[in-house]
Amino acid sequence: MRRTLDLHGIKHSEVPQMVDQFLWEQIQKKSTSVEIITGNSSIMKEIVKKSLTDYDFDSYEEVFNQGKIIVRLI
Repeated sequence: MRRTLDLHGIKHSEVPQMVDQFLWEQIQKKSTSVEIITGNSSIMKEIVKKSLTDYDFDSYEEVFNQGKIIVRLI
């Protein structure tokens, strides 16, 4: 089952900490993949992608919903 972090309405400055916390929790729960909802904001997407590079996880934007990033945790 995939878990979701929805970043709608979140300030850009708060995003890195929220992504870190979310990923840590999902790793502890042994989740295999998660969704991060960014909306269509290119700035939000870049902030999330920068946070993900610290973890070296495989991630991609969903084809039919480019406001969603899928992250594989394994």
